[in-house]
Amino acid sequence: MHTHAFLAMGGTVELQLVGTDAGALARVEALFAAHEQAMSRFRADSELCALNASPATPFRASPLLFDVVSEAAGWACITGGVFDPTIIDALEANGYDRPFDQLTPRAAVLPRPHAAAGRWRRIAFDFERETITLPADVRIDLGGIGKGYTVDRAIASLGPHANALVNAAGDLYAVGDGPDGDGWYVGVQDPFSPGDDLAVLNVNDRGVATSGRIKRHWTAGDARYHHLIDARDGRSSSSDLLTATVVALTATQADVLAKTAFLLGSRHGLRMVERFAGAECIAVTARGEVLMTSGMTEYFA
Repeated sequence: MHTHAFLAMGGTVELQLVGTDAGALARVEALFAAHEQAMSRFRADSELCALNASPATPFRASPLLFDVVSEAAGWACITGGVFDPTIIDALEANGYDRPFDQLTPRAAVLPRPHAAAGRWRRIAFDFERETITLPADVRIDLGGIGKGYTVDRAIASLGPHANALVNAAGDLYAVGDGPDGDGWYVGVQDPFSPGDDLAVLNVNDRGVATSGRIKRHWTAGDARYHHLIDARDGRSSSSDLLTATVVALTATQADVLAKTAFLLGSRHGLRMVERFAGAECIAVTARGEVLMTSGMTEYFA
């Protein structure tokens, strides 16, 4: 088995490839680099930043950027705007205005951000010319979908007979039968004991993603903020969940549904996941309750 790890998209990407030429490792790393260059809001020379700097003008996007932005808008529609790729203003207002590893505590509590839910509806796509037109008050952030999307493209690049696991800092896809022929084993972190697993999953041909407020958080004054924004009020979500982990047919779907489940909370989040064939969820509340969709235990090792 070939293994490789590298930094991309704000975290560590880990590759495990069985029976594949070692050159595939370098190709996957190059794919991540190309996707990050296209999709990063923190790189001034990225294609996404060029799109965001071209309001009210048809922007001729690369096939990659057009596809991922249109998919993000599609997921906003599917989730009724719970997943919203146009919340970049709220992210910045909440203090997430630079790469996460560059965030430092701030002395003063940040002013309340302006909520502007539903702006994704006004993005115009021309599928013949592959142009995207953003309204003057709209910018795009792909942080909620970019890693899962890139993991799926990395897996696809390995070919139809791949036996591999691509893990982008917790957003992953496992394809094939694993190194021992019995699938791939994936741990679900216990948010109350980060060194331990809450559960171990056995998956193949499935994406897995976890969303929560444990890792990406920061402070300003006495207030604590995190990156999962409630589009209804523009603030860091007050969800009663600590984490939500989703198993789904693709890494993109798992990525989006994990965030959506977290934002909707324990009452509605798991029910949302159950609407999607092949998707299951395990979530942990702030009180320590472990909640699961009806078929989640089928993935337990």
